[in-house]
Amino acid sequence: MLGLYDIQYFYEFLFWVISFLILRTVWHRPKVRLGYGYAVTAFNFFAIVMYAISSMSGQMKPVDAFVFAFLHAMVSFVMLTLIYKEINIEKSKAQQKLEINE
Repeated sequence: MLGLYDIQYFYEFLFWVISFLILRTVWHRPKVRLGYGYAVTAFNFFAIVMYAISSMSGQMKPVDAFVFAFLHAMVSFVMLTLIYKEINIEKSKAQQKLEINE
């Protein structure tokens, strides 16, 4: 039941728990949220490039590579959209505070 490679899942679980706890403590900072969004977008772009390379080298069927690359492209698009929307919301909140204080 528990083999030699099953310990990998435990390490992955620990990685995500530690990442969650760290992000939970610093998520209120706008630069952290912005950096996280750009990092997710960069990793998804890297995945798209790797799928393209796998397709061109014959390791994957072109249709499968296109489908997975499209999925990662949509995730990147959504992440960038959320980043820009959040920036605009924060700017409008700051503008409203300035107008109220004046």
